[in-house]
Amino acid sequence: MRAPVLPPTAGSRDGHDARAETVVCLSKMPPFHPAALKLLNISSSSETAIQDFETVFRSDPALTGDLLLVANSPLFGNRSRIATIRHALAFLGLERVRSLATTIAVGFFVRNQPRTGYIRDIWAHGIATAVVAETLGGLLGLPELYTVGLTHDLGRLAMLLTIGPAYEKELTAEFATIGDSTRLEYVLFGMDHGEAGAMVGHRWGFPDMLRTCMSDHHECEPGPTRDPLSAIQLACRIADSLGFSEVHWREEPPPLELPDALAHRTELVLERLRERIAVQIEAVGR
Repeated sequence: MRAPVLPPTAGSRDGHDARAETVVCLSKMPPFHPAALKLLNISSSSETAIQDFETVFRSDPALTGDLLLVANSPLFGNRSRIATIRHALAFLGLERVRSLATTIAVGFFVRNQPRTGYIRDIWAHGIATAVVAETLGGLLGLPELYTVGLTHDLGRLAMLLTIGPAYEKELTAEFATIGDSTRLEYVLFGMDHGEAGAMVGHRWGFPDMLRTCMSDHHECEPGPTRDPLSAIQLACRIADSLGFSEVHWREEPPPLELPDALAHRTELVLERLRERIAVQIEAVGR
């Protein structure tokens, strides 16, 4: 693939103009699925969480149908059919139901667009990061990481859907580092996908943690995986190492070294993770 080449007008266009144009484009991003957004903002620790979840699903039969379809897929291997949201909540738990609803909602944006290679890459990277993040969360005692992993790169999707072919053309080049692709976004569009994600997430009313991971997941090298942001940074890199990268690399990156505390966990065996990701992508559709 080609290396990134700046368009002839890039050097002559003021960075503030590029940013202003991108802000206008992002303002045209359709609202997030209202029922899924309500689920994102219900606390799992609330005494009325189950009733609140059921109320949301009763208000949206289409989302209910989509969720029950996924809940009865081979992804969960249950022998008895899940026929109601109450059954799904009891069988899957609040967090899994929330994560599936969010996956369905994000999938609406993907399915309603031309199936270009780049949009498939973004979608697969999000699913892969979510699966890895959920696994890390189970090992580290950090709940709700599937949804955080799924949404961490929504800024790329937002820029692709609102800026269009100009974004895809430049960001499907080959890059030596993730920093190179981020710098190109700044030069051409006045912001990177992290800032774009935080902007759209704020407009949509996403919870603070989701917006933080959307904006900062490339800010620094992952530190100790004791907080959600560090875990998402690591999950993103593991997804890349599994072949689900959102960036096309000029050369294969060096093998990923896990932190000592995680290096020998069987849950993080790469082939096992790759199989789980493939099943998840098949269940939620591409």
